[in-house]
Amino acid sequence: MEVRTVGPSLGQDSKDKSVVAFTIGLSLVIIFMLAVYRMAGFVADVALLVYVLILLGILNMLHATLTLPSVAGVILSIGMAVDANVLIFERFKEEIASGKLLRLAVQSGFKRAFVTIFDANMTVIITSCILFFLGSATVKGFAFSLGLGVAVSMFTAITVSRTLLMFLIDANWIHNPWWFGGKRGYDR
Repeated sequence: MEVRTVGPSLGQDSKDKSVVAFTIGLSLVIIFMLAVYRMAGFVADVALLVYVLILLGILNMLHATLTLPSVAGVILSIGMAVDANVLIFERFKEEIASGKLLRLAVQSGFKRAFVTIFDANMTVIITSCILFFLGSATVKGFAFSLGLGVAVSMFTAITVSRTLLMFLIDANWIHNPWWFGGKRGYDR
């Protein structure tokens, strides 16, 4: 048998490293979305930053303590937020490739992706509820931040991304579908 005492500096070091991992991961996701989806990736990045602000604001209002497991839940929920945008934008690209106008492609892309996004996010929310009610204290922190993060990510992916995309298309600044992740083509 062995007994070890861990000082507070080790826990703080792990938390600091998690924040660095969060920052690096978010930065890489932003770069990836810009590279693959161009203007739509920019919209996803803005929606992702809005998501992070809303999530951290809610956690702050609830006076939630960010433990290592809860930071892991936040980081995982960022992955779910990106997943929702990728599903939407891939459907959007398919609609552009089929020859639809940008506005109709956005509407159809969101409509077709919604069921998949809803299904995936509800599965994670149900799982996080089960973990919250049956898990230990550390698991509860993870489950709470994951469930809350996924709920907020679903809101931002569906409303913020859609609103920003429609604004860009309606503003008529960019006509070429390539800027929205489609193939090079003529103005539409």
